[in-house]
Amino acid sequence: MLLLEIAAQGVRGFSPPGGRIALRPGYNVVACDGVALRRLVAALFHPEQPADPSLRANAAAGGSPARAGLTLAGEDGVTWRVVRDLAGPCQLQRFDPERRAFQSVEQDPVRIAEALRAAGVPAPERYAAVLSLSASDFPSRRAPGGLAGISQPAPRRALPPTEARRKLEELRAEMERARNAEQLQVEMDTLQSRLFKLEEMLKSSDQVRDRLQVAEAAVAGLVGAEAALATLRDPALRMAAWRKATARRDEALQKVAQEREAGAEMGTSAPAPLWRHPGFLGGLGVGVASMLGALVTDVRTLALLAIPATGWAAFEGLRWVGLAEGSETAGRRARLLEERERKAKENWERETADVRAAVTLAGVASVADLGDLLTRVQEARAALADAETGVATWQARAETKDAVAERVQVEREIGELEQKLTAETGGFVRDIHSLDVEITRLERELESPAVDAVPEAIPVEDRATPAPTGDPLRALFERASADLALSPGAALRALQPRIAQVLPALTVQRLANFFVDDRGNLQVQAGGKLVPAATLTPGDRDLCFAVLKLGFAEQGLAAGKSVAVLEDAFAILPEGSRRVIARLLKQMAKGRQVLHATVDPIFREAADHAA
Repeated sequence: MLLLEIAAQGVRGFSPPGGRIALRPGYNVVACDGVALRRLVAALFHPEQPADPSLRANAAAGGSPARAGLTLAGEDGVTWRVVRDLAGPCQLQRFDPERRAFQSVEQDPVRIAEALRAAGVPAPERYAAVLSLSASDFPSRRAPGGLAGISQPAPRRALPPTEARRKLEELRAEMERARNAEQLQVEMDTLQSRLFKLEEMLKSSDQVRDRLQVAEAAVAGLVGAEAALATLRDPALRMAAWRKATARRDEALQKVAQEREAGAEMGTSAPAPLWRHPGFLGGLGVGVASMLGALVTDVRTLALLAIPATGWAAFEGLRWVGLAEGSETAGRRARLLEERERKAKENWERETADVRAAVTLAGVASVADLGDLLTRVQEARAALADAETGVATWQARAETKDAVAERVQVEREIGELEQKLTAETGGFVRDIHSLDVEITRLERELESPAVDAVPEAIPVEDRATPAPTGDPLRALFERASADLALSPGAALRALQPRIAQVLPALTVQRLANFFVDDRGNLQVQAGGKLVPAATLTPGDRDLCFAVLKLGFAEQGLAAGKSVAVLEDAFAILPEGSRRVIARLLKQMAKGRQVLHATVDPIFREAADHAA
């Protein structure tokens, strides 16, 4: 359900410019008497109940009659209007799209109330307990009392002929104004319905714009990665080159390792010095000994032994030379392998330096992660381009341009009609049927002056209601929990996220949370311990009441599409607390509707719409 307009004439405390207030989805702040607004909405929401006498006080004192009307878009897809004389009859009208006008469908208050419930209007109990807030509800302003009796107005007496003729002329003039107002109102209702449909149609851009915002946020989160990848100029080509360079390095290192293993198997250790070789020394020693023995003993045959001995020594010497040459060749091969390994690594480092620097700059662990990052950046950029194309396409559509242009035109025409309606009719007027009934009655009185006029129907007596007793916080908690069909524990769990967010902010961290004991008493966590809510100071109790009331109002709005109506009830709170509550009300109204009567600039600045 969505309220579109509230209009009134002769209602004490409710006198907006032109006699009407246009409303929109979201947080609406209006500059009028909050008590009158709350009671007026209740009287129009619940026509089966008597209107608050204070709304029609000026009518009883001889002023203009108190009349009001309310237009709403119901959950059933129908636009309804309730028109009520606060001291008399009520009428329910339904907007006919084909005829582009409102048609009267019901005049029985009980059936009107049933139709409004079906359209999403809250029941009286929920409106009072959850969806409305009065300044007198706060604990510091709760006055003790018993019953407040309401006196009913006296029956009307027949007017003198002269006064009746004057009244009849006024009624006929008002009838003419009412006909003009009806025609203007039909045109205005048609335009407002069209404006509502245009705004609903233009809301389809929200999804397109949300996609754009998500895509922009994704790209913004990858700014650092893009900067790192930008150093590579062509990241995909450079990472492909890195893979090739790495493969070449690995292949070269593998070949070096294989050749090194082959050299190790062949043996590459250097031989011991020749003079320490036993075979060589032994051969030389035998040869020398043989020669010396032949000289000393004069046995010439001993000298023949020197030939094989020195030959053996020569053989051992040649074998040592071969081992030395092999050792030298192995050393050269080892140095060559080391040089090849070093060059392979240096080439790889030189060819991949920019890629490795990009890995470090991007803050990832490997080039594979850098590739994943490149994929994410490309996907984010593609999504952003797609979202921008979607927005541009939506804005370039002829239907969108026509809707935007038509909305401007419709708003201008509505403003002109409002000025015309105010100038020609003085604002809200009674319906033609009520005027016709009163004109007929006065004509009959003039035709039969000797007969007293039949007294007007006296509305059902306003029953006295007992003032709330006991702890206001506990009473609010129990009443709102029962209305939302929740146990106290379940209700407190539903409110916990909002309480934990708002209560410490309102109390400068002095109070942290609410708890309910076994007896249903409300307790507050203060300074790390639990204290009964009833023992708090009046200021803290008001803050706790505001948190609970707004939390239950948020739950009530979430449970069913409805509207919350608030008086200027937060003036008793400090400025910092009012700013916190203003932000909370704006959050509560997202996708719903909150109507707040106040002139406080703090709330007007936070409002989605201010009137």
